Amino acid sequence: MFIIVYIPYQIGSTNPTPTHTLYNAKPTRKLNYELQGSLDTIKNETIAKHKTIDNKDSNDNDDDDDVDDERETVSGKLPLYYVENSKCRIPFIDPFAAEVMDHYKPEVFETCSNESDLVRPIFDITRTRYVLHINETLAAQKLNSSDVEYNCYYQEITRNVNHDSYNDPLPQIYFSQGYVVPLHVQGMILACHEAANASNVLQKDAYALVQYKPPPAADSKETTPRKPSVIMFGIDSMSRINFRRTMPKVYKFLTRRGWYEMQGYNKVGDNTFPNLMAILSGYLPDSAKEKVCDTDNKGCFDRMPFIWKYLKGAGYLTAYAEDECDINTFNYVKPGFVEQPVDYYYRPFLKAFQGEMDTWKCASCTLKYCIGRRVQSSYVYDYAKEFAKRYVDERPIWGLFWSSSFSHDSYSMPSKMENFTLQYLLDFKQDGVFKQSIVIFFSDHGARYGTLSSYSSGFLEERLPMMFIYLPPWFRAKYPEYVKALELNRNRLTSNYDLHNTLKHIVELGQLPSSPKLPKASDCPQCQSLFYPVKEIRTCAEAGISEHYCTCVPYKRISADWSDRIAHGVIGRINDYLWGRNFSSLCANLTLSYVHKTEIKIESNMSFHDELPTVDVAFYRTKFKVQQNSADFFATVLYNNATDHVDVNVETISRTNSYEEDSTCIGDKLAKLYCICHSLLKP
Repeated sequence: MFIIVYIPYQIGSTNPTPTHTLYNAKPTRKLNYELQGSLDTIKNETIAKHKTIDNKDSNDNDDDDDVDDERETVSGKLPLYYVENSKCRIPFIDPFAAEVMDHYKPEVFETCSNESDLVRPIFDITRTRYVLHINETLAAQKLNSSDVEYNCYYQEITRNVNHDSYNDPLPQIYFSQGYVVPLHVQGMILACHEAANASNVLQKDAYALVQYKPPPAADSKETTPRKPSVIMFGIDSMSRINFRRTMPKVYKFLTRRGWYEMQGYNKVGDNTFPNLMAILSGYLPDSAKEKVCDTDNKGCFDRMPFIWKYLKGAGYLTAYAEDECDINTFNYVKPGFVEQPVDYYYRPFLKAFQGEMDTWKCASCTLKYCIGRRVQSSYVYDYAKEFAKRYVDERPIWGLFWSSSFSHDSYSMPSKMENFTLQYLLDFKQDGVFKQSIVIFFSDHGARYGTLSSYSSGFLEERLPMMFIYLPPWFRAKYPEYVKALELNRNRLTSNYDLHNTLKHIVELGQLPSSPKLPKASDCPQCQSLFYPVKEIRTCAEAGISEHYCTCVPYKRISADWSDRIAHGVIGRINDYLWGRNFSSLCANLTLSYVHKTEIKIESNMSFHDELPTVDVAFYRTKFKVQQNSADFFATVLYNNATDHVDVNVETISRTNSYEEDSTCIGDKLAKLYCICHSLLKP
């Protein structure tokens, strides 16, 4: 009652190919291409600066997207810049540079269970209901007899409003073969056991269900334009550089026709929370506190003008799912939601699965790798598949499906999940998602601490998250001007706020011309939709990117003895910040251990290659270690060498190694970056 879709790979791949099962079986067609790739292959394809030939589609047939986008090689050398103009030069970084590749080792995929599913919910398309199918052959195998009786039950999972979590699982409901699941059941934990011995559990499993909601009655008075569905897949802490390095096959999939990489996409905040806030609401947390509400207060997120509210108002069905519940964007030291934010909200179910099922960490993992019988991220991706299959051919949908479990704490672990992730993309293609939908494959930032941050490219690795946008054939045919704009914007400076405005632009496309325009991103008045050409000469300030996160202007390392004074000044400002927030009684006073490096900003009137002139006031970047728990920091400051004055916004200072075990004495999400608890000081 299920199917497995296989895709072949080039012989010699380091990862075994994982397989996925589909909730409801449907005929498969042979995929007419084979993705083959290796680090060497992708590297060779990278060594060129390309100019994309405009491709135009005339119908909804997406078979032509199975071929590589035609490119014209302009040069046989590595490009020098992602973005290059008089105001912005973002240097190109070779993902396969020796300083990284000498230490990088791809990891091998591990399965959580080799067993088949004993019970699966199968969606009956005719009845539009889920039916529970019991694999009776497997049950007999596990009992070593077809005569021994067994019983199966499920427990419904419901949402706890007060804690944005789950209530205790409801009482057990026993079922038999072909049981039709009630419509109100959206999540369940189920198990089968020997009838005469309840402790002999044959198998335990967990599922979240996308119960069908019929479309509203059509309004025959006015016809609105076709509304594109939008599916957003996010992988935490993935720079465009490390993406090429650790997931070359997935990268190759995303370079096929219809995909557009925003190579000048620059983050606007330090960690996940501000970067997703900018995309989803158009606000950074500080400005949201001033203009809307304080995100530390319960109920604030329910008031925030998130993009899904506009989409829902335009007739979209909405979904939102994240893995690794302990660090969910709106729940990690944040109050979460009171009201369910979207039509299909995954957090309560995965929170229950995590709490009620066995979990396991692989040897190289810091976060949970398996929940029950499945890889943690598969719960989110399976939910995305169910959501898309249920509605993508029927009505417009929007969904954000975010994974942190295999990328947040390790720059190399995504290589373990390369074939796994690729197979899901192929499954989505099989299900028609790419025929109907705009797909956004992106990240919030790159590695903020750890091995990658220590390399010469570490500054760019952290600030340049991957960003790929796919347009389906029908959309490219209907809006060729938007295709041309995306082509132009590939190598222009863009930010989270531009993506926010693009999502609102998509909402407007499905409205009548007389409908009012939606408000653009509040924190970036000059930002715009990516469906319009971005200014070729654009500054970080115009894109809503602060100086600390801006990658447009190169910095050069200096070794002068006086440069240590900058780090001392920054530490003083951090201590003042903690004192001003009333955390000094809990957090230790920081003192300098040593300076890793100091860099000076090369202004337009300075030459990067010449000897640096003497200047009194300049921008600097300093990376240093403090004595307390060996915490590392990276700051961009305006420093006056004559007066010894340091000007820096403390909340833009990056913590470049893990602070999880240093700051448990306080709950403030930003202050945690800078606090070393007195009670947690190491000798």
